[in-house]
Order: sequence, then C-alpha cells, then structure tokens
Amino acid sequence: MQRLFSLICFLLTWSAIGAQNLCEFPQDQVLSKRLANYKMDVVLDHEKKLVTGTQSIEWINNSPDSVNHIEMYMYLNAFKDYNSSYLRNTGANVMGQDISDRPEDDWGYVTLNSIKTEGSDQELNKKYIQKLDNNDQDQSVIRVDLSDAVAPGETLTLVTEFVSKLPRTIARVGYAENNFHFFVHWYPKLGVYERSEEGIWGWNCHQFLQRMEFYGEFGTYEMSITTDKMMKVGGSGCRVDQVVNGDGTVTHLFRAEDVIDFAWVAYPDFEIYTDNWNGIDIELFYPIHHKRLVPRLVGAVKNSLEFMHEHVGTYPYPKITVMDPPALGMRSGFMEYPTFITGGSFYGFPKAVRSLESLIVHEFCHQYFMAIVASNEKEAPWLDEGFVTFFEDNIMEAYYGEGDNSLVDLLGYKMSNIDKSRNEYVSMHDKRSSTITQKSWLIQGDYKGLIYAKTSLILRSIKNIMGEELFYEMMKTYFQRQQFTHPRKANFVGLVRAYAQDHLDQFQSDQVSALLQSGLDETDVCDFAISNVQSSMDDNTHHYTINVEQLQDFSIPVDIRFTYADGTVKDIMWYMEDHSKSYQIKSAVALTQIEVDPNQQLLIDIDLNNNSYTVDNSPMTMFKYFSRAAYWTQNLMQTISTLM
Repeated sequence: MQRLFSLICFLLTWSAIGAQNLCEFPQDQVLSKRLANYKMDVVLDHEKKLVTGTQSIEWINNSPDSVNHIEMYMYLNAFKDYNSSYLRNTGANVMGQDISDRPEDDWGYVTLNSIKTEGSDQELNKKYIQKLDNNDQDQSVIRVDLSDAVAPGETLTLVTEFVSKLPRTIARVGYAENNFHFFVHWYPKLGVYERSEEGIWGWNCHQFLQRMEFYGEFGTYEMSITTDKMMKVGGSGCRVDQVVNGDGTVTHLFRAEDVIDFAWVAYPDFEIYTDNWNGIDIELFYPIHHKRLVPRLVGAVKNSLEFMHEHVGTYPYPKITVMDPPALGMRSGFMEYPTFITGGSFYGFPKAVRSLESLIVHEFCHQYFMAIVASNEKEAPWLDEGFVTFFEDNIMEAYYGEGDNSLVDLLGYKMSNIDKSRNEYVSMHDKRSSTITQKSWLIQGDYKGLIYAKTSLILRSIKNIMGEELFYEMMKTYFQRQQFTHPRKANFVGLVRAYAQDHLDQFQSDQVSALLQSGLDETDVCDFAISNVQSSMDDNTHHYTINVEQLQDFSIPVDIRFTYADGTVKDIMWYMEDHSKSYQIKSAVALTQIEVDPNQQLLIDIDLNNNSYTVDNSPMTMFKYFSRAAYWTQNLMQTISTLM
C-alpha cells in the first residue's frame, strides 16, 4: 500500500510539473574549445526570490601567459542600488519604468560568499574592479587573485558558493507577481581571456553599462536546479532529467554544450507546447491566454531555422527554447540567450501586424551571431545586432510578403521590415554621431538607428551588388570559418573584400570597398541627387545639361542611367572624382529619364526620391498649360451662363 501511495504521489506530482521535453546532445560531438566549464547546484527560494548555489568552474589557460588572477562578471549587482554604473545615469527610468522610489526588497544582487581552488581550504582574495568608468560603487566585475599562477595549457578548477537575489524586473532579469522568476546573467561568470586587437593577452571582462550587452567563453554547463514542485522550468540546452524529491520540490537537470551562458525561467502558470523541425526540438513556454498565438510563434521559429540553415549554416544544437512572458513579466522579453529566446506578445495580437513574428525571428537569428559565432557584443555590437537585423529583414520578406507588407498590412497601411530599417536610419536626428565600429559604451546618439539599421542597410547594399547567390555563399563561408571562435571586424571585412575582388568586376568591387570604408569606419552620409536638368533643341538635335550630385560626403561609385524616347538605355559609371558632375548630352532622340543608382542597390542612400528625373521635352510646355487653363475656364463660364 505504501508503494502504491508513493507511485500515485509521483504521478500526481509529475502531472503538476508537466511532462516537459527531454533531449540529448549528440555523443562525442565537441564543437568548441570548451575553455570555461560549469557545474552548478542551485536551490530556488521562490518566496525570497533568490537562489543559493555551489559552483565548480573549470578554466583552461589557452594563452602563452602564466595567469595569476581571474576576472568574473557579477551582473546582478547592476541592480543592487542606484550607485551601479548601469543605473546611475538613467534618471531612475529603465525601459519606461520609473524606479525612483523602489523598495529595498525590489533590488537584486549576486554575492560570491566563497571561492577556493579545488583541493584547497584557502579562501582566495577578491575585490571589485572598475576599468571603464572608475566608479568605485560599481560591483559588476570582480577580480580574484590566485594562490598559484596557471601555466599555459593548464587547467584551473575553482569551487564557489554564491547567492543570487532577483530584483523586481527592471531590464530582462527579475521576478514579477504570481511567482514569475527569470534568471539571466545571474551567477558569477568568467570573462574571456584572449588576445586583443593590439596583440596583448588579458581578461576581456567589462563592467555592465547602458547600451552594453554580453560576452562569454564557450564551455559546458551541467545544471541542477531545485524548485517547488509547482514551477514549470525551462532553460538553455537540454533538460536531461527531472527528479521528484520527498520534500515537495523537484530537481531539474539541464546540460548545455558549446555555449557561452546559461539562462532559465521558473513560473507555475506556463503552458508548454513542443514541436520539431528537422530533428531540432522546439519548446515554447507561454501564458494560457496566448494560446492562439502559438502557431505564429512556433511558425516564426521554423521559418528562421529553415532560412538560416539554407543561407548561413546548420543550427548545431538539438533544441531551441522560446519563452513568451506573461504581461506581468513583459520586461523580461525581447532578448536572446544561448538556445533560449524570449518574445513579447499580448492577447489579441492582430494577425495583420507581424511585429510578433519579426521579434521572434530577430531573437532567433542571434543564435547564429551572439551564440554560435559569438562576436563580442560589447566591443563590436554591429557584428551581432546589425547582422541579426539584416537577416530579420530578409526572413520576414521571404515568408511574410515579398512586397511592402511583410511587417504590417492593416486597413490599407503597409510596411515591410526593410522599410522599418530604412526609416530607423533615415530618421536619425544625427547620422554622424558615431561610427558603426565604435565600442558600445562610446557610441553616441541613436544606438538602434546606427548599430541595427545602418549596418543592415550596408549589408543589404552589398548583397544587392554581389547578388543573392554570391552573397549567401560568402555568409556561409564566414559562418563555417568563424563559428565558436569569437571573430572580430577584420575577419568579416577581410572576407568581404576577398570575395569582391575575386568574383566582381572592378567597379562593383570598388562599390563594396567604399561601403565598408565609408559605411563602417566613417560617419559619412549618402544622398545622391539629380539637382538640375536644362534642355533645348535646335536643328532636330536635343541638348541637355544634367547636374548629378552627392549632396553629402559618402564617396562611392554609382551607376547613372539615361533612358531615351525610343527605349534606348545607356548606363555609365560615375567614380565621383568630386561630389558633383555635369553631363552635356546631344541626341537626335529625346531623353526621357535620368536615374542615379537605377536599381536602388545602395539602400544606404537617405533619399531615394531625388535619384531620378523625368524630362519634359515639349517646346510648347507653357503654351500647353495655358491652353488647358483656357479650356477649363471656358467650360466653367458656359456652365455659369446656363444656370443664369
């Protein structure tokens, strides 16, 4: 009877927590160098909104240096109080939320209670450091001095005890009502020991500042997460097992391989939907009132998987988890983590507005550039956000409308994703505020318009010049070479230049080179225009004077097309020795249209409307207007006389 009772309790508990998906990584598949590996055992106290944890960290010294200290991210301390470098210049307003009168319990923190070398009882010395702004109140990076240096090729194993207290949700991380808990960038985490662009080895472990995202080293995560049995738990990687404990808790066992971070969520009121695309598991956590949105959310993931598989490379992980937060935790959405993305929808989201799909597509594409390639989002955010925006625009166009309606098609109003990107850049108040390649904490002005939109437009312009087939062949090469490597600007720019030189003619290659130089490294603005056309005729010969200008300072070769009345088309290449060019044309056939960049390849041009000019060749133009006016005046007078 006791055994039967235990079995019934187990089945009821299993039903309560939900038969959540288990998955496995392929055996013996090692994709990265796995230089930073974590084993964690954490317990969630959902009433206090904190986890207590033990952590074993294995770090391999892949450098030629003997390393005598480590540096670790302590990102939760950005939400410890107003003195953190993340919050102190926000004016107490974060993501539209006023936090000026925040109660003490609404703050969060991470505390490294103990850190020792494995096998030693000696506590290691530690202190918070601030390399970027010298704010001695900031505690988002900690330095730990080692008792013995780690020689090249050697492995260091550290054992830690820590506590992570969630803040009430401020920016992504946090808790909300009804026991919603979202743990991201939540534990003591190693920085990246690497060689800088200047060739100097050291820890890349920057403080957490506004406009700054994340960077980490590849490794494995073996996670034991114990929560109350009521919780539905999702996380990075694969859930490999669930153990029902005798005290009303459940231990969720996760494993993630070849990733740079681990994120997880716990919430009792989630519904869970599972699906699969070509052997890749899709797990969606959503509030019950979002049920009608499930096909749209999962469809966007499948479309993204298909497009990126075909145009960039294979998604290497066995699973992707999507968390669509409840309204009370909405500020936890709109973000990406390895094998784990978050949405941001609401009940009744209209089908004609596809920003829901656009968001999911955007966050999924981060898996390729934030997670798999793993560019440094802090120092080169354009290599992630800009690339992701480009692929978001193209995926939305491919699956949700090839015309102008991929994003919105509502009551006659239409907008495409590429229109949105162009508008975000074109409408920037100051397009010269920073270069795209500036480090994130130094960027001034409209961050999104610059890093997201302008980068996407540059990539789109390069694709237009190269053609789709060659461009995507290049992107596949980039992905194949750079996955799991932390590439930098030189890796991408060097590849683009090589492809342009090897596969394009000189004019096209020069265009690509100019886009890379003026677009990425300078603050130049592109605006071609046909500013004036004068025409006359004598002896059956048409005479034209045409002024073409680059109204701004973006120096790039461009095509100019002349179209004649008999259908003849003549294209010339303008190399822009200066910023204006006057063309003198004589022709027996009338010229009807002049176009700069006739195929609209250069979407970086801020005004496409002034790129073309239609020529009126009638010598009686003014007489024609007077005749029409006289005709309508006569008809008006006749009508009036009839009424009288």
